[in-house]
Amino acid sequence: MLKVFLGRLFQPPYGATLVSFFTAVFIVLFDNQLFWHNLAARLSLSSLEHWRLVLTLGAILILLFNVVFLVGSFRPTFKPFLVSVLLIAAGVSYFSDAFGVVIDKSMIRNILETDVHEAGELLTWSLFRHLLLYGAIPAALVMLAPIRYPTWRRGLLLRVGGIVVSLVIAVALLMTDYKGFVLFGRENRDLQVFINPSYPIYALSKVIKTDHFAHAAEPLQVVAADAVREEHDNRSVVVLVVGETARAKEMALNGYERNTNPYTGSRDVISFTDVESCGTATAESVPCMFSPLGRDQFSRSKAANSENLLDILQRTGVKVVWRDNNSGSKGVAERVTYEDFSKRKDTQFCSDNNCYDEVLLDGLDDLIRNSQGDMLIVLHIKGSHGPSYYKRSPADLKVFTPECTQDNVQDCPRQTIVNAYDNTIVYTDYLLGKIIDLLQAQNSATAMLYVSDHGESLGENGIYLHGLPYALAPKEQTHVPMQFWASTEFLDGRHLDRSTLHNKRNAPYSHDYLIHSLLGLFNVRTSIYRRDLDLFSSEDRHLG
Repeated sequence: MLKVFLGRLFQPPYGATLVSFFTAVFIVLFDNQLFWHNLAARLSLSSLEHWRLVLTLGAILILLFNVVFLVGSFRPTFKPFLVSVLLIAAGVSYFSDAFGVVIDKSMIRNILETDVHEAGELLTWSLFRHLLLYGAIPAALVMLAPIRYPTWRRGLLLRVGGIVVSLVIAVALLMTDYKGFVLFGRENRDLQVFINPSYPIYALSKVIKTDHFAHAAEPLQVVAADAVREEHDNRSVVVLVVGETARAKEMALNGYERNTNPYTGSRDVISFTDVESCGTATAESVPCMFSPLGRDQFSRSKAANSENLLDILQRTGVKVVWRDNNSGSKGVAERVTYEDFSKRKDTQFCSDNNCYDEVLLDGLDDLIRNSQGDMLIVLHIKGSHGPSYYKRSPADLKVFTPECTQDNVQDCPRQTIVNAYDNTIVYTDYLLGKIIDLLQAQNSATAMLYVSDHGESLGENGIYLHGLPYALAPKEQTHVPMQFWASTEFLDGRHLDRSTLHNKRNAPYSHDYLIHSLLGLFNVRTSIYRRDLDLFSSEDRHLG
């Protein structure tokens, strides 16, 4: 009788229950390598008890996915539903397996907001091969599989029966060691972010809800309505360079063994060595850097409906200009002068849809000289954006060779990845040196502040790129460089002493300091100003 039953079960046409179950098995076993890797890292697989936990968790995951698939197992939608899930899971698993990244809300925002050229660097043969093996072929098998659909009443009974049986078995497996599972789950809640594709789909739904529906009709909230700027004798010009994907540990000014700062090392630049980013991805960090909310209170929805540092400065009479060679300001510069340089056709600095960051200096001298009053100029550079690090530095400034010269960096020898990355740091340093020279030539009190939005993983522990949830992110993704230079006139006008600032360089700071430090540099008096979060606070200056 069992032989007859199994023969009917596996003989085409197949039942929807069988197709659903094996799809769940495939996704759990083959598209969740990052989950299994992180689970194994927290267990001793020499322990029989831990092996039992792993096998039980795997079975429960399969059963729960099976329940979800059975819910959608209606004739018109069943195959398209399974195909969509298989393709999504294949795409997520490639980036998870290849780079060790987690597709959470921050990463989804990065994906949605990146430009076409940056996205194109991720379209490699490795990606297409993975999508073929783990997405297209399984999806084709599902589409071609002959599936028998009973009458709607019998189909409903089978569907409900399959769901009930799956849930009963899952609960029974859980109850075999309920206390052990609960304790393990409480201590390892973060493991849920690695489950593919349920967590990425959940994160996408949250992004759509918070970014496109929540607070959509709310008016812009005025921040620091009491802000006023104290008058001073000399005109002040500050250039804020927002870096991209730079690691603090790669800075020679911070003690890195390679000379990655040959251009700023002799220019009285103060490098702050212990700075934490607000996030691990541009879409999160850049809005947070300019928001008075601080990392602990920050959310994209709150920031999108509130004024930021640029609005406050502009309202007090500072001319604010944002120049971009990256993927936009992430909503920060919507109400100030915005100039996009990333799509320029400049023959000197741009080719093949890629512009070197020097393009941002084009016309900068004239902009400063032809403007009146205090100015803040934000230069949003491409910096060390991966994975194509080799595209970020011109040939004549490549100091470290050989470089990894392919987009799928995970396939390169690690030293060649580091070489290509370190060359981007040298080029950024070259750019900062040129900015300092340009500011020194101005008939104004001038200053430059450089800070990166987040860091980068270069293969440490098998992790590449950035964007891991902050609680899980390694220090390479959150420890960022921050450097400051100012003319003597600028320092004197604010009673700042270079040696005092140098003595503060090793203290712990974060992106939370940026807004208060710039309010201080522009002598803006407001109740939201916090002196304890001003990098440049001094006993002689009292604001707020």
